[in-house]
Amino acid sequence: MFTGSMDSPHLKSIDFLNGVCSIDGIELIPSRSVYDITLRVHGRSGRHYEIVASNPIGLYNEGAWETRVIGAAWKKDLTSKQSRPYTAKLCLEIHEDKQHLPIGDRLASLALSLHNDIRLAMDIALVAQFIVCPRNDLNEIHTFQEELIVTEEMYEQQFSSNDLIESVGDEDEEFEFIDFLPNFWHLENDDEPLNLEPTQNTWVQDIEEDIMRHYDRLSD
Repeated sequence: MFTGSMDSPHLKSIDFLNGVCSIDGIELIPSRSVYDITLRVHGRSGRHYEIVASNPIGLYNEGAWETRVIGAAWKKDLTSKQSRPYTAKLCLEIHEDKQHLPIGDRLASLALSLHNDIRLAMDIALVAQFIVCPRNDLNEIHTFQEELIVTEEMYEQQFSSNDLIESVGDEDEEFEFIDFLPNFWHLENDDEPLNLEPTQNTWVQDIEEDIMRHYDRLSD
């Protein structure tokens, strides 16, 4: 898939990404261009994610890559044009301290974090909001952001009036940054119990309890 004159760090990062995509639940979608990379991730919560990275400049300048994350309740919502409205954008990005890393490393980190999305939800509220959001409600939501949830109606009204508080895709958009998960390679064995250690923040515990109550209701 990835051939041609690549610099060594980039090529090594793509090899690393291919290795991560061998983990059950993380899939690299074939692409005709080395400047477009798409991953699909099945989170431990049962939710599905699509990571799309593109380089519009057409160079291997790591700073030129643009990344977006789309979330869905069902996998077919990502693969079917008819069900695509039941998806929503998640404003997530690799931590700014990791932006210097090659794109393969950054995408691998993002994919592994989303694969372990229940743990990620303990640190990032918008991920928890997405996980507990009913599928039918996703049809009305455009974007999960750090400060608010942007509905389709809000997006259309603000976009048409050219008065978006935070334009999706704009350089000034506020992203929730995520860092590399500690000891993330335990994800290779999905049979191991997930060790969730709540942080000192009380709101993290509240989110964890909310998620657990949500899945208790689903299992009843």
